Amino acid sequence: MEQNNNEKVGPGKFVAFTYRLLNAENGELLFEAKKEAPDTMVYGLTQEIIPGLQNVMKDLKIQDKFSVTLPPEVAFGHRVDENVITLPLSTFERDGKVAEEVKVGAMLPMLTEDGYTVTGTVTEMGPEEVTMDFNHPFAGMTVTFDGEIQDVRDATPEELQPKHGCGCHGHGHDGCGCGDGRCCACGEDKDCGCHGDKDADACSCGDNCKC
Repeated sequence: MEQNNNEKVGPGKFVAFTYRLLNAENGELLFEAKKEAPDTMVYGLTQEIIPGLQNVMKDLKIQDKFSVTLPPEVAFGHRVDENVITLPLSTFERDGKVAEEVKVGAMLPMLTEDGYTVTGTVTEMGPEEVTMDFNHPFAGMTVTFDGEIQDVRDATPEELQPKHGCGCHGHGHDGCGCGDGRCCACGEDKDCGCHGDKDADACSCGDNCKC
């Protein structure tokens, strides 16, 4: 599809954009969305995009650059102690054995009661319990997005159908999870405590933590 360089970012527009995500306090590169795999959104409709990031792109055109620094409360949130939960080791068993991917540092998909996928990081493993952290990996950070608009066009009817989720994997860190790589904030009302579901690809979840 031929690009129209006069199109502006606004409601109902499909937007592709690249960016570097930095820890604003020390300049550490947290993630980079490159031209070969840009992030995308439908402006005003995609729920997982951080509002402060979306707002800075309004009225921009293709090849326009943007930069915004966001504190935790409008970026990836503050760390919440209640988002760290302990689960029975049996929750992660398959055919009577703990799945091999369950290990300290692993980021595992879990399913909420509502069917949303969230992702937690295994922080500790004991003989009978596993501790998981459902805070976003960038929670508590003030972050800077430096980016550029790659494409702006009218969204297709299919793209205008909203997709729901509870935050996103994003940035190679599999944060709190919808799994499409978008930069996002986690909702505050979703519960993600877990119960065992040995036959599922991800654990089914109850109400023991917030994500």
